Amino acid sequence: MRALIATTIVSLLVAACAFEDTDSLTGRRGRGGADGDNAVDDGTNPDDGTTPGADPTQPGTCKEGIPHPGFANVDFVGDRKPGAIGGDRRRVKPYSALRSEFQRALGNVPAGLAASAAAYGDVPARWYQEPTAGAVSLYTTYTLAFTACFETITAPSFGQAPTAESAPTECAKLQRKVWQRSPTPDETKACADFTLGLADEPVARRRWAHACASVMTSAGFTTY
Repeated sequence: MRALIATTIVSLLVAACAFEDTDSLTGRRGRGGADGDNAVDDGTNPDDGTTPGADPTQPGTCKEGIPHPGFANVDFVGDRKPGAIGGDRRRVKPYSALRSEFQRALGNVPAGLAASAAAYGDVPARWYQEPTAGAVSLYTTYTLAFTACFETITAPSFGQAPTAESAPTECAKLQRKVWQRSPTPDETKACADFTLGLADEPVARRRWAHACASVMTSAGFTTY
């Protein structure tokens, strides 16, 4: 009896997969129209996924995705609330992404990163588990970033203490590289003020490393 049930389930799965459109990234058969034609949307297609005349950046104006029924034919995402475009920004980067992100931003990976998995929870890579930021993970990020920054900023200019002219310039360059966008004047001023406020640190290079670590602990680096 068990063998018969298992065979039936496998047969149903194979039959379901046979109806999938392997060329479609959206899960719909025949992208571009209900008739199966691969038409190009030139902006005049009324079935563009949004409510005509509505603002697509607001919740509820975009066409919902197809249902995903599971056991007992229950849609396991049916209780999701409509969100706005871009509303899922500032999601915390998982621990698994930090190695490549440190490499991208600084060109090296902190030696202590491999032993810091517990500080970030090191959750399995599952779409339904969102990493969260906390005091421990942020402190760990700052510590790791300071080490990586100190090893990276070896140019002679970083041997000089920050000034009112050099601090904004270096902060803006670092923010643009780490965040992959241009910083606002207020963001650059906050970094410069922090850097200039480290007057008690006698080693100039360490002051610059602290500035670098503060940029890498911000939401611009730790979140998507």
